[in-house]
Amino acid sequence: MIISKPQSGRVRTLRNWVMSFLVGLFFTAPWIVLPSGSPLVRLDIAARKFYIFGGMFIPQEGLILWFFLLTMGLSLFFFTSVIGRVWCGWACPQTIYTDFFDRLGRLVLGNKYGKKDAPKLGVSLVYGLWIVTSFCASFAWIGYFVSPYEMVADFSSASFGDKSYPYFLAFFTFAMFVDIGFIREQFCRYACPYARFQTILMDEHSFNVTYDFKRGEPRRDGKTKVGDCISCNMCVVVCPTGIDIRDGLQVGCVACGKCVDACSSIMAKEDKKTLIGYFSLAQIETGQKIKWIRPRTVIYAALLCFVLSAATYKLMTRIPISMIAAQNKSMNPMMLDENRLRVFVQLRIQNISPVSKSYQLEAEDTAHNRKMRLLTGETANQVHLASGELKSISVVVETEALSPSQLTEAYIPGLIRVFDMSDPNIKLEKVISMRLPGT
Repeated sequence: MIISKPQSGRVRTLRNWVMSFLVGLFFTAPWIVLPSGSPLVRLDIAARKFYIFGGMFIPQEGLILWFFLLTMGLSLFFFTSVIGRVWCGWACPQTIYTDFFDRLGRLVLGNKYGKKDAPKLGVSLVYGLWIVTSFCASFAWIGYFVSPYEMVADFSSASFGDKSYPYFLAFFTFAMFVDIGFIREQFCRYACPYARFQTILMDEHSFNVTYDFKRGEPRRDGKTKVGDCISCNMCVVVCPTGIDIRDGLQVGCVACGKCVDACSSIMAKEDKKTLIGYFSLAQIETGQKIKWIRPRTVIYAALLCFVLSAATYKLMTRIPISMIAAQNKSMNPMMLDENRLRVFVQLRIQNISPVSKSYQLEAEDTAHNRKMRLLTGETANQVHLASGELKSISVVVETEALSPSQLTEAYIPGLIRVFDMSDPNIKLEKVISMRLPGT
């Protein structure tokens, strides 16, 4: 386990602002409830309802989930190719909480933090603070899946019933305590998948934490001074993963910028510019400006814009109704007088809008563009559903008199239509194939 030396500076200050914003957002988002009554963000897996920024989505809307995952992946590709491992050093929970754990350790133990001769009572207090922090972070994380207000009420009454989230809370608290407290940088160096393919996404023009080897090498050796690097090794001392940035781009570098602040402070004493900063490798080698526009960034940007445009179109044209229609196989179709066909259909209708809705149901014979009789058991074939409510309905569909040629066919094509009574333009149609008796 590596306990790096704390380092202040311009990059450290900027990271503090960014990390504070992200942690604040992480802890507050689950508690926000919109005026419509739906949470800002909630992935209710048990109820199969996913609330995201006021919209409610269901598992059947897999294309939207696919767009979301594709957007995240392409964003990772694009931003890594342009500005390197900015996620790792500035937004990754592993980096943020490791840094916070270190702050707690230094607050209690001071200079003894991370040393073998640290007082046992102080170490125990640090571990206790780590466990509390892990519990709070795990509680916030589970709040994205279970209402935090319900969890607080359950803890207040000490009654959880048959709910499973307390077990997940205990597991995540233990896992975070072990991971952030003891595994720490080893995860970044040996287990993080992103660190493995970063070298594929980056090139010599990527803007990343880089050592200016042309100015720095060869390093000072005793009193012999050739390059600007004075071999103070402060970049290694402050590195949270224990690497030497002067050896070039490495899997262990999380681009946190602590070595930038360390080198800047040392070089300032020498009246020279920092040897470590946010540069590109080509910028150091050639002295030219960073080449932001290049084939890889253009391709990633074009793909990202295409996916974002498609996702935006899908969301704007999304119909906030879900309906599944299937002919009831347990009840055979029958012929009525005047050659009218009666079939039994099972409907599952769900309101996936954030407010209550009233829907109108109707059936149509698509072969002749004429309406069919629909019996739902509901008043005027109207269904009232609260937000997220799912209702199963057994309906009867009756056609008009069939012609002799239609009686020889295997099925009659039709559809069932449901539309929002407050806005008839919002409608959903499902095709049904009405089998004739004996087919």
